[in-house]
Amino acid sequence: MTLDVLDQQPLRLNLDEEQIEAIAWLMDHLPLSFRDAHCGPARRLLGWSIDDLSAVSGVTHQAIQRLELGAQLKAVSMQALSYAFEAEGLLFFPDHPPLWGKNCRGSTKDPRSRRDYHLLE
Repeated sequence: MTLDVLDQQPLRLNLDEEQIEAIAWLMDHLPLSFRDAHCGPARRLLGWSIDDLSAVSGVTHQAIQRLELGAQLKAVSMQALSYAFEAEGLLFFPDHPPLWGKNCRGSTKDPRSRRDYHLLE
């Protein structure tokens, strides 16, 4: 690569309000990469107990136990768990174990902005 390629300014898009709203909607509805199979390995990677994860995520101890035994949780609960783990530097990809993100960060949004946050399990 030449230096002039490395020194270029970041791409700036001129988006109208409707395009910005469409992008925000898309970001809010992206499917999570975090799966039930990630929960136990991610907890162990961080050295967390179920109670530790419950305290950080807001998801109940019982719901986390059910998830780790293969039960399905509500989307808001899965988002809360994913957000808690990603805040600690973990990344998730389907069919792969949790990974340390190093200088990357996960894309899960803070679940507290969801309308259904009160339904957290």
